[in-house]
Amino acid sequence: MKKLLIFSLMIISAVSADAQRKRTRTATSQGNVVVRAGLGINHEKRDPDLDPVYRSTMVNFEPSVGFMIVDNLELGVNFGISNTNTEDVTVQSPQVVKTLMNATDVNFGIYLQKYFPLNNWFAFTAAADLGLTTGTYQTDGVVGSVTTPVPMQTGNRNGVGGALNFGFGFTPYNSFMLQANIAGLGVSTMKNDPDGVNNTTTTTNVGFNVWRQTYSLSMAWFFGRGLWKK
Repeated sequence: MKKLLIFSLMIISAVSADAQRKRTRTATSQGNVVVRAGLGINHEKRDPDLDPVYRSTMVNFEPSVGFMIVDNLELGVNFGISNTNTEDVTVQSPQVVKTLMNATDVNFGIYLQKYFPLNNWFAFTAAADLGLTTGTYQTDGVVGSVTTPVPMQTGNRNGVGGALNFGFGFTPYNSFMLQANIAGLGVSTMKNDPDGVNNTTTTTNVGFNVWRQTYSLSMAWFFGRGLWKK
């Protein structure tokens, strides 16, 4: 009877230790896989008292897949697509005179993200990424009901860029996280190649922003041992 009691206590202790190990495992523990869907929307409108009106809308979608190489350190790849539409109205009467621009870009890159947990719910994040971009752009001039392509402002563009972004994450469930960027430091270079013209233009941008454009929010799902078990 005594041996049976000791044996039972050993089993209970082992199960308890295993359960404790699973409870202490978090979403950002080593070996977990991360699937993320990011969305950004930025809209700008300038409407002074006189005729000119300017509107711009940019929407981007960026899914990614990452792997926790060690606790709180994620390495992954991302793919993104963005679309920008602008309308620049210079005259509204007696007939509308405006410029319309549409651009679509596709990007692919790699990233490294570090988590700094504050507690079981909140964590600061710091991410470094590097990527390539390719896309097309088209600009049309509109006078009344007549639309005409604008020379030198329609073609292809390619570029490369990198950024260091800072934000925070909120984990309402042990395998689901909401993330947002609040500041960023970035550099990019883009080469525009207008259709039918042997004259490319290279533009380089460097900047630091708080609540940086485009505002972004991402949802991350973590997959690993015991994360989806109740």
